[in-house]
Amino acid sequence: MLCRTLIFTLLFWSSALCLGQSASVHAVTPDYAGQTISTIIASNPFISFAEFSQSMVCNEQGEFEQPIPLKAPKVVQFETGVYQLYLYMMPGFHYEVEFPEYIEKKWEEQISPFYQPLAMPLAVLSRTSLSTQERIDGSMDVNHVIATFDSLFIIANREIIAHRKSGQQVNTDSLIQQLEATFHTDTSRFFSDYRRFRYGALKLNEGRTGLARLSQDYLGPTVMEWHPGFIELFRALFKDFIFYSANSGNDGQSFRNLVNRTQDFRQSRQLVLDHPAVWSDTLAEMILLQEFSELFYRGEYHKEAILIMLDSMANNPVTPQFGIYSAQLMKKLSSLVTGHTPPAISLEDLDGKTWSLSDFEGKYTYLFFGTTDHYGCMMEYPFLQSYIEKHSDYLNVINVMTSEDRNKLDDFMHRNGYTWTVLHYEGQPGVLDDYMVRAYPVAYLIDRNGKLLLSPATLPSEGFEQQLFRIMRSRKEI
Repeated sequence: MLCRTLIFTLLFWSSALCLGQSASVHAVTPDYAGQTISTIIASNPFISFAEFSQSMVCNEQGEFEQPIPLKAPKVVQFETGVYQLYLYMMPGFHYEVEFPEYIEKKWEEQISPFYQPLAMPLAVLSRTSLSTQERIDGSMDVNHVIATFDSLFIIANREIIAHRKSGQQVNTDSLIQQLEATFHTDTSRFFSDYRRFRYGALKLNEGRTGLARLSQDYLGPTVMEWHPGFIELFRALFKDFIFYSANSGNDGQSFRNLVNRTQDFRQSRQLVLDHPAVWSDTLAEMILLQEFSELFYRGEYHKEAILIMLDSMANNPVTPQFGIYSAQLMKKLSSLVTGHTPPAISLEDLDGKTWSLSDFEGKYTYLFFGTTDHYGCMMEYPFLQSYIEKHSDYLNVINVMTSEDRNKLDDFMHRNGYTWTVLHYEGQPGVLDDYMVRAYPVAYLIDRNGKLLLSPATLPSEGFEQQLFRIMRSRKEI
């Protein structure tokens, strides 16, 4: 249901709406002294892909100041403690903001792949032009206006949903008119489009307007993938579109066959475009990118076929920007497919030395993700030690450990006499997401040339050693 405040949920706004070179943000919050704040600007609506990412430590007074490279309005994300904080920023301005009371993220939350941070808008105290030094109060800033609009939107949306659940009708058009009466004097293009997209969400939740009408009246007539309101409504309208609306095409050829058998992305795009809710080939391509990001993990579609489709889209896009989106999505999806280069790693061992996967090329690399206190991991560790003692001539054993304390991890290794290479995840927490670690333990096998060979790999207690021997025999290495 679309009852969330949009500024909470989307990571980017990207548009060539105004010229500018940079912006900056400043805050003084005493309880943030010594805390790290990561600043992120996302750049792809289909995957997590940052065009800017930087972490800074607040000083002893809890002061934080970050210059941010902007050439267009964007939503900037600030990650700290349990929070994901969002701020709509325009280039050429300095923002004074107020961070909420600091809440530290617990250890179990840090290592959980299912943890959801607390998403909140960042309160603006003032906004100052870097060129004219004109200062406006935060209550006049667009972030405050959007938050005010969304607070009223949420009330209207809840009323619509409640009536629909009870089988009663509600005059959604009347609610929209009431909202518009409050904000119609603000005719800025961005906020006008924002309101239209949100009204589309209300009509969608009302449940009495068809997909084609919603798409044409509230989403169209222009693809604005840089606009968070557009993205929110797009995702709601076209979620699982292929499954529900495009299972078959001309001459009875199904979308699945177009992907799995022929990898014909042009015909696939045309099949989507033939639907009355799809009003441009750019929107059709956008739907394909969204669907491929989901279908990749479903068994009815071949992964290599989807990667071929994305490669074709990257080389023959409807716009250059969509070619970038396609290439980035292809790279992300292929990162855990056998035969491809696995996600990059840059982590420190217990001596502070930084390692990457390229450092281990020339031998097979058994990449194991574990903890010091998980029973399943503890059962596997003696096997890992035996691999080091018996197979070190041709096998690296690398254990990415999510221990809370590096000193405790060092004690754990020495106390048990384990001598494999252990890397502490703390320097690259995103590595758990990159390798889709959803439970412990999990392992991958990388070949001598740095390509994934087993994804995931068999665990030691389940016969990995025998499987490695079979692979080496098939390659006439033993």
